[in-house]
Amino acid sequence: MLFILFSLLNYFILYGSLFYVLSLRVTVSRFLASFFLNAVVASLAYYYFSHLWISIFSGILFSGGLFYLFSRRTSAFLHSIVIPIGSLLAEYTSALVVHQFELPLYIHGCLIVLLLAIFVTLYKRAIDYYEDAIGSSTLSKAVLLLIAGLTFIVFYSLVFIPSEKGEFDLSAFNLSLLFFYFLIMIALSGIFLYTVNKEKKLTDKLKEQQQFSHYVQALEQVNREMQSFHHDYANILLSLQGYMETEDWEGLKCFFEKQILKTEEQTLARNRIFHQLDRLSITEVKGILATKLIQADKLSIPVNIEIPDPIETISLNTIDLTRILGIFMDNAIEESTLVKDPQINLAFISNENQVIIVFENKMKERAESVSAFYEEHYSTKGQNRGLGLPIAKKILSGYPNVTFNSHIESGWFIHIVIIER
Repeated sequence: MLFILFSLLNYFILYGSLFYVLSLRVTVSRFLASFFLNAVVASLAYYYFSHLWISIFSGILFSGGLFYLFSRRTSAFLHSIVIPIGSLLAEYTSALVVHQFELPLYIHGCLIVLLLAIFVTLYKRAIDYYEDAIGSSTLSKAVLLLIAGLTFIVFYSLVFIPSEKGEFDLSAFNLSLLFFYFLIMIALSGIFLYTVNKEKKLTDKLKEQQQFSHYVQALEQVNREMQSFHHDYANILLSLQGYMETEDWEGLKCFFEKQILKTEEQTLARNRIFHQLDRLSITEVKGILATKLIQADKLSIPVNIEIPDPIETISLNTIDLTRILGIFMDNAIEESTLVKDPQINLAFISNENQVIIVFENKMKERAESVSAFYEEHYSTKGQNRGLGLPIAKKILSGYPNVTFNSHIESGWFIHIVIIER
């Protein structure tokens, strides 16, 4: 009976923490799979009690693999190592306190849960803060995984091996050594993540400059096309005059539609769009939109932008705002390649109290609901897709002054972002 209770406690400690740290929704299938895996690991611990390393390392490997399948994040392996380290510290710290003050057994259990809850909460905050730095490169994940793995091996060598031989009674001195070593590893990880995060910010800044360069290039192109249009204006009038003198109205109509309107309407449309962008005083936003407009133009996807009033500031971090707009545009462009008559519309509506961003694009008919598009790794176009919209939702959910809504209406996928000033 005690073994079953211990197994259930281990399930809620380890797997509950993994669900929390990875921000995963607990579904019936995920619960059953993780519960079955916990039962397997508990059985290994029972049958190989004198060789605990079998169940310990199996539990880390299996839980990391299972939660990688749930989330498709390699960081699941890192979390499956760090959380057991935290539980180990919580367990032996509470054991030392209970032994020192001769407290009852239930206090021991409560202290374990309390200390681990504090540890997991702080760990998740650190992971969320450095999320971009961790996810930006394979090197950062590999280094953190190596640090966590070495830390666990040290803990295993100092705690589990002696305890299996019945030779180890953890003292306050030994526990302080473990804490000291653990703090050193945290400091090294923090320095590494700080360096990676700083490097990423420099990369983002360079990207913003490139986007602004694209914006300037696009303006220059539109300007050249308008100059060409004005240069040919006299020749166009002479061509029209010839049709009017002969009263060839059908020929005039055909010439105007095929030779003039069709050729120049794209130039005029671009000019109007970039004139709208001039009402945005946020350089980085103009840069990302110009970059995506060029991309859409190459694919012959019509884009319409409406900005009725000048907008100087938006109460959102500029990098976050450009990431969100980039995600919306990327998804819209990708979806537009699947429909016969694509169209992308974007509007920035400003008033005294808020800025409203309305984004819509035509989409292919599907049976899925809107919520399906915000599931991790949902995609209709193969693996390693579908990351954008869940990331956008996560970014926006971190702002208390932002209301975000998406819905499908008459073949249009519509996003509405309301940002309070």
